[in-house]
Amino acid sequence: MECNEGKELSPRETLEPLMTGYAETQKKLKEAKGHRRRQQLKGELDDLRAELGWALIDSGRPEEGLALYGLLSWATHGEIKCNGMAGALMEMKSYDEAGRLLEAGLKRYPESYMLLVGLGTLNDALGDNFGALKCSEMAIQCAPERNWEPRYNKAITLGKLGSYEEAAEILDGLIEEYPEDPKFLAERGCCSSSMGYPQDALQYFQCAMKFWEKDPSVYTGVSIYAGLCHAYFEMGEKRKAMEVALEGLKRYPGEDAILYHNVGASFWELGWKEKARDVLKEGLEKFPEDEELGQFFKDANEDMDDPDGGIKPPVLGLMLLTAILQKRFGKR
Repeated sequence: MECNEGKELSPRETLEPLMTGYAETQKKLKEAKGHRRRQQLKGELDDLRAELGWALIDSGRPEEGLALYGLLSWATHGEIKCNGMAGALMEMKSYDEAGRLLEAGLKRYPESYMLLVGLGTLNDALGDNFGALKCSEMAIQCAPERNWEPRYNKAITLGKLGSYEEAAEILDGLIEEYPEDPKFLAERGCCSSSMGYPQDALQYFQCAMKFWEKDPSVYTGVSIYAGLCHAYFEMGEKRKAMEVALEGLKRYPGEDAILYHNVGASFWELGWKEKARDVLKEGLEKFPEDEELGQFFKDANEDMDDPDGGIKPPVLGLMLLTAILQKRFGKR
């Protein structure tokens, strides 16, 4: 496959100009004279609230995003307000409240693709893959032409359900439309890996990395590092897998527990059990609520205490890496 050059916009890098624009518009509104000019600036301020609110959510500051969306009027921005508040609540793990808000919103806006996407994301978070799939299919019917989000979400859900070929077909279409977007390439790599084609997966992940490096973002970067690590392991390139895992952890220390999964699995595969256990322990200190990391640490300790050798290192490591892919790429 060929790699076309492109650029990915990072939510964190979007945040600063949005905050500056919001502050400047607030200042203009305070100084404005005349009803028409004030109404114009109020409209601009509401648009900026919606844009900035979502950027805050994407940057790990959902409480601030929720507060901004709360300032929007239900009369003029009801659909956007509902979607933004629900997104913030989901990031805060207030799933019941988010669900009630989305259901109320869909009663008022029954053909809102953005609220259907939101409900699908909620179903996904709750482990209801069929509910998420249904929402994505409904959202596709309601979305504007060429809108990528419900199609991408459908591909993710199909992958979770094991329908990799159908997911790959959707992703191929998205890559054709958006050849510079690393998240579609990374997800396509996940499909190839799940179907047993690590060489193809490696090409997709490498191409995704090329685009991503032009404007890095944490979520997509962690996905790519996890995918590259898995692909190299599947191809028997254990040293390269370890190098990628260490690079990812060095680049984003403390950002995601999966980076510790990657390094722990790499060390374990190479037979460096003590080092693996140390890095897993370090990861658990930073992410004490991560169940997968805790389970791996427990299994590693039990394996090292087993006089008969326990689980063979390659088996445990590759099982972990498979779980990493499912967890990482399943996140929207």
